[in-house]
Amino acid sequence: MWRENKGFSTIETMSALSLWLFVLLTVVPLWDKLMADEKMAESREIGYQMMNESISKYVMSGEGAASKTITKNNHIYAMKWEEEGEYQNVCIKAAAYKEKSFCLSILQTEWLHAS
Repeated sequence: MWRENKGFSTIETMSALSLWLFVLLTVVPLWDKLMADEKMAESREIGYQMMNESISKYVMSGEGAASKTITKNNHIYAMKWEEEGEYQNVCIKAAAYKEKSFCLSILQTEWLHAS
């Protein structure tokens, strides 16, 4: 060992700080993007659940094929039913979605209803 060693040198300290700075500047933006993607996925899942409930109600009773606006978990969803030939399209749009709305299609029938 060196007898006159009094601690870390300036170069060692600067290299350690630069490594920590690199790690922080790399990990923090990735973490923020991961959290934003998680919120987007949760919002889309809620949208799919609401579309599924609306389609189930339509298939079981023949009702519920009206366009409406729903507020859930501080997000506003706009659900729109459209006829396209022999299909019913159910589209949902929310401000949380950065891209356009997403849709599901079902075959429109008069005899399918359970009641």
